Amino acid sequence: MSHQVTLRFEDGATHFIQCLNGESVADAALRAKIAIPLDCRDGVCGTCKATCESGNFALGDYVPEALSDDEANAGHVLTCQMRPSSDCVVQIAATSDAAGVSNATFTGKITACEQLSATAITFTAELENRSELTFLAGQYVNVQVPGSNQTRSYSFSSGPSAKEVSFLIRNVPQGLMSSYLRDRAKPGDAITFRGPMGSFYLRPIQRPLLFLAGGTGLAPFLSMLDKIADDGDVSQPIHLIFGVTNDEDRVELAKLEEYARRLANFTWRCTVANPDSPYPYKGYVTQHITASQLNDGDVDIYLCGPPPMVEAVRGWLADEGVRPRNFYYEKFAGAGQVVQTGEEHIALSDVDDSFDLRLALELGAVQLTMGRLSGAQLADFRQLADATAAFVTGKRFTDVARYVQANHAFHLFLIEASGNTPLITLYKQLAVQDYIGRALREDIEIVGDIVQQHRDLVSAFEYGDINAAREVIARHAIHSKATMSRALGNKSASSAPAPAPQPEPARCPFSAMAELPPYSHEMNWPQELQPFKVVDDGSQGDPYEHYRWMRENAPVLRCQSATSDVWFLSRYDDVWQAIRNPKLFSSEVVSPPPLTFLTLFDAPGHTRLRKVAQPSFMPLAIEPFAAEIERRAEALIDALIAKGGGDVVEDFAIPLSIATISAMIDVPDEDEEKMKFWSDETFSYFGRLARNAPGTGTDEQSAMAFFAYLKEAMERLYLSNSQSIGGHIARMWKEGLLSEKEAKELCAFVFIAGHDTTTILVANAFRMFAEQPHLVSRIRQNEADAERFVEEVARYRGTVQRVSRMTTEETTVAGVTLPKGAVVRLLLSSANRDSRKFADGDTFNIDRDTSGHLGFGNGIHKCLGQPLAKLETLITTRLIARKVADIALDPAHPVEYVRGNNLTNSGPAHLYVQLSRFKS
Repeated sequence: MSHQVTLRFEDGATHFIQCLNGESVADAALRAKIAIPLDCRDGVCGTCKATCESGNFALGDYVPEALSDDEANAGHVLTCQMRPSSDCVVQIAATSDAAGVSNATFTGKITACEQLSATAITFTAELENRSELTFLAGQYVNVQVPGSNQTRSYSFSSGPSAKEVSFLIRNVPQGLMSSYLRDRAKPGDAITFRGPMGSFYLRPIQRPLLFLAGGTGLAPFLSMLDKIADDGDVSQPIHLIFGVTNDEDRVELAKLEEYARRLANFTWRCTVANPDSPYPYKGYVTQHITASQLNDGDVDIYLCGPPPMVEAVRGWLADEGVRPRNFYYEKFAGAGQVVQTGEEHIALSDVDDSFDLRLALELGAVQLTMGRLSGAQLADFRQLADATAAFVTGKRFTDVARYVQANHAFHLFLIEASGNTPLITLYKQLAVQDYIGRALREDIEIVGDIVQQHRDLVSAFEYGDINAAREVIARHAIHSKATMSRALGNKSASSAPAPAPQPEPARCPFSAMAELPPYSHEMNWPQELQPFKVVDDGSQGDPYEHYRWMRENAPVLRCQSATSDVWFLSRYDDVWQAIRNPKLFSSEVVSPPPLTFLTLFDAPGHTRLRKVAQPSFMPLAIEPFAAEIERRAEALIDALIAKGGGDVVEDFAIPLSIATISAMIDVPDEDEEKMKFWSDETFSYFGRLARNAPGTGTDEQSAMAFFAYLKEAMERLYLSNSQSIGGHIARMWKEGLLSEKEAKELCAFVFIAGHDTTTILVANAFRMFAEQPHLVSRIRQNEADAERFVEEVARYRGTVQRVSRMTTEETTVAGVTLPKGAVVRLLLSSANRDSRKFADGDTFNIDRDTSGHLGFGNGIHKCLGQPLAKLETLITTRLIARKVADIALDPAHPVEYVRGNNLTNSGPAHLYVQLSRFKS
């Protein structure tokens, strides 16, 4: 099952994608090779924020800093988390060019052309690529005028499923397109247009519709009616008022009559503005709008016509005090150009302001009436409170219209009882009742027990308790605003995700202690495990047994280092919460950051720098390198097989990852070896500066040499206008968006991020095949399992072991209080083995659901090189499955681990395997 998602870009272009059931919009866009704004893909950074204009969806998991409640209620979404449950229209905050898509071009031939009147022409075209054209009823295209290089914008008058497309256009005496159609067009003529475009289109029908068309502005409504008729009759009434200037402008009336026969709930009227017309209906469209059609404001109005008409209707609605639930309009000029499209809704900020003013007035009324109401008045007040209960059951309204009336009478009672004329006058000017009537629906879940609050307010008056009355009114205002916020969201109530069940807080064995817990070296570790240390001395190179013990016995472990205490979090829930809360767990553990490495920055510095590097690592950006990666990988694995095996780190993973990132940065092949040396040394230098890790003794000098080399390389790349990552960073530097220091160090970071994660993940893929050789034949038989294998490798033996944070405030984790300024290490690889999250987490199982694993981190600091690491590992996995028969760890060479660096790695430094070639 899939849903059609319409992506509408800032330049008016629209593009249609299919979103699979349970798939995020961002993933669907990437699958369609559309580069919408995207970064962390975890609902943390907010880069992918967009607006859902119509449709139902689940918002997904995100942090408030990325999407506030007000934004969510206003229809904003994060495309990386949004999962549609119906067809949706999503407005993307980017141009179509920036997303790598442009309006499609459609070609065909004219099949019919008719001048309907002196002022209107219709033509129909058969397209060569009709199956590729998808549009929303009401949208337009830019038609190239035959024989010229100019275009004109025309709305479809045919529905989205019609075999041929048709247009209704105004016949302008000197118009370029009009002249062609009127004087020269004939069946068989070629026609070309680009599109579709525009935000004027039919939304899902949830309430009565009022269509207002002026002249050839009837075209989009014919398309909408065709769509409605194809979908089947609807229960909501639809009324169209077609306004023209003179009798001769009354065109396509037979089509309207046909739609009236097909659609039981559709009615229409044509009106002629010329007072001398003999036509029975005369005047402007506004003179023929009835109260029933406005439905007390609970109506969606669509308006298309020339600018004066649009402004006249908008002015009339304002003068009449009519606030439709939704108002969509499109203006067009006589020359065939769309001038403006727009829409108006109830603004949540206006609603909140009105409810806040009602609160203030009601508090004033309480002050004036407390202790002054008679027994009869109190009885009436109680009766009004009880009356609202008849229209509410549980958390739902049973009759919104009658509830609105009863609720208004209840709230008005105290105001009028005050006898204060200015207060009463001001209260009656509020739009609260109007807003409630237009927004509430039976499917909206009520926040709080509003009926009981009505009764509680009466009780406060009966007891003469003014403080209780004020408290009830204040609480009632909060709950009323929250209910309205739900009602005004652009999603249905059912589209909101169900709240995730909250696990019972993890209990730490030291939670009852008033003093700090003991250090790691003071604890009773199992005999086979040495106490866990801040810096690995070789005793914890494969740390998973340490992690297992820590999760169960010390989920918040305190370790002693030379400069400060360091706290290690090992359980999934604790790590997940911390890594997604950068305000409390800051990445700026060294201030100011000594190097321009993204992992050392919080926003806004991190945001600015990541925007420079991140686009080059997106899946669509690295896809062109896939063929070369596969070529290199195949040559390396053939050499490995030819000699019966070897060190997969030195003989395969490192040369593959270094060659790939070198090509992406655009450095010469002959410099790859020294780039690898400098990269390792700079990583050591980085760790020593940022995390108090031991260095190599020569790391600082090597890092400076690396930076000098990269500066020289970027000078060259800038002059050659290289389109590589290095060239991109160079242009940012030369254009003043980065300093020289930032450019050099950021380029170094990109190189390290691009190969280090890949080296570890690829090596661990070999290891898992060696430990579970049956998976080779399984993936050989079903290559689709390769992706599941890679994700499970990333979970089970992830590329990022740990990340460092510093608390900005005192906080409690698993019952242990961490002071402000505490240095905290989040053990991602331990979290990935937590059986509370992943059943039997210490077992490698490619059939498990790995969603939510932290193998590449999470949030704004999610591994920059993740897409590249996964691509290279996926290519490697498929090659092993195709080419290797038997694979095993070499018993003569035990696995050796990276040691000493306390930044991220605890992967293999050397990993030897034995393997043989598969003969098909």
